[in-house]
Amino acid sequence: MDETSDPFARIRRRLAELLPEYRLEAEPVSTTGLSQVFRAEDLRLHHRPVAVKAMAGYLAMHPGYRRRFLREIQLMTELEHPNVMYLIRASAADEDLLYLVMPWAEDDLRRRLGRERLDLAAAVDVVLQTARALDFAHDRGVVHRDVKPANLLFGAEGHVYLSDFGVAKDRTGPDLTVAGESIGTRRYTAPEVYSAGPADPDAPEAPAGPVSEADRAGDVYSLGAVLYHCLTGQRPFDQLDDSAAERAQREGDLTPVTLLHPHLPAALDPVVAKAMHVDPARRYRTCGELAHALAQTVGVTEAGSALPILRDIQERLRAEPPEPVAPAAVRAPGPRLLPLLAPVASLLLVAAVLGWTAFGPEDGGGSGVAAEETTGPEVEEEAGPTAPPPVTGDERVERRPVAGECTTDDEDTWVVVACDSPDAAEYYYRIVVNPEDPNPSQPDHDDASWLACGDAGATDFEYYWGDSTTDSDEAWDPETGVVYYIMCYQEI
Repeated sequence: MDETSDPFARIRRRLAELLPEYRLEAEPVSTTGLSQVFRAEDLRLHHRPVAVKAMAGYLAMHPGYRRRFLREIQLMTELEHPNVMYLIRASAADEDLLYLVMPWAEDDLRRRLGRERLDLAAAVDVVLQTARALDFAHDRGVVHRDVKPANLLFGAEGHVYLSDFGVAKDRTGPDLTVAGESIGTRRYTAPEVYSAGPADPDAPEAPAGPVSEADRAGDVYSLGAVLYHCLTGQRPFDQLDDSAAERAQREGDLTPVTLLHPHLPAALDPVVAKAMHVDPARRYRTCGELAHALAQTVGVTEAGSALPILRDIQERLRAEPPEPVAPAAVRAPGPRLLPLLAPVASLLLVAAVLGWTAFGPEDGGGSGVAAEETTGPEVEEEAGPTAPPPVTGDERVERRPVAGECTTDDEDTWVVVACDSPDAAEYYYRIVVNPEDPNPSQPDHDDASWLACGDAGATDFEYYWGDSTTDSDEAWDPETGVVYYIMCYQEI
């Protein structure tokens, strides 16, 4: 088997030759089209676990990619900060394989969010730690440009590491982006960054020092998108396909956090909206400024500890019945997200706390400054349209269900009914748009579907696809087709 059919045919054997001091596990813990990651033991240091990331063999032969990878190694060695992932070993410039050896992280934010939505205190903690890493990088002339949950790793006791500087831009070095290449990741990367293209090679060289507010604004947007995912359990614009998501990002059409989870403090909406504003000049000036506004809004100190008022909220909310699983709903082309209902007592409690936060004494963690910055006409302009009301009683609606709704067992179409209706046969508890799909290595997609549906007692699932090789109406080919959403449900 050669590398034209398997880009990883010789990876593990070559790693063993280059890194004899590490014992690699037999199989990689993750594989993408570009890289494999192995868990390994450091035989020279008490068998401590490490992660060995190796790029596909053909990438090492690509001059442009090799320059970018070696630049990433240089940036990571220069950014020594508690919240920036550090390297233990990496490829030398003349080695035939591109690899990194890093501390082993038991989890990352993408996997964690795949299991559960973060509570408010945990979401704030992630943003505070990530903001410190980003501001540190910005002050030293580096813009990350790909801040997303998969690039936030967890060490011991919830310690957050920012990783993957593969598309980062160094203020004093050349931009290695090539013409026609997208930068970052759709839905997390600011629209002006995603389609920016390479820098003008004839432009005067930027002086050494901190990056500008305009350059910081892209990472501020991405950190706001990460906050949105932490609070809602789904990516921004998750209910839209890629082309619709691109339009929504450019128009600033973001569904407010509290429309998806009404029990969260309403003051979070203007914080997220400002961080992800379509106009870079109207975002927070730094990631630290975003983190500060968030912390003050929810009553958390910037050291990460909850003030007494927040601890009281958390204890009372824990006593409430658990809410339904947080969904990612489909809008293709049907209705917007269906808001989840929350206990009235929780809403009253949050309203009282917001009043205390907005008008309370300065030394009590109030947010008078944040409220002044985020109120006014612009907040109404950024709010998305309201979702359609849920069906009740004897109502029946023919459309795709959204998460939290029930349907009959009609085989020809979806008939959405109230879940307490005697006609209700299936409960749709999760809808995942653009899932992580292992095609074509698992052509029937069942593993991806079960992974997306989780262990919440799924009876079954349905997945829907687009074909990556043709625009015609030919039958879907599981070898080339790409799943674009999965609907998870239980029989009632």
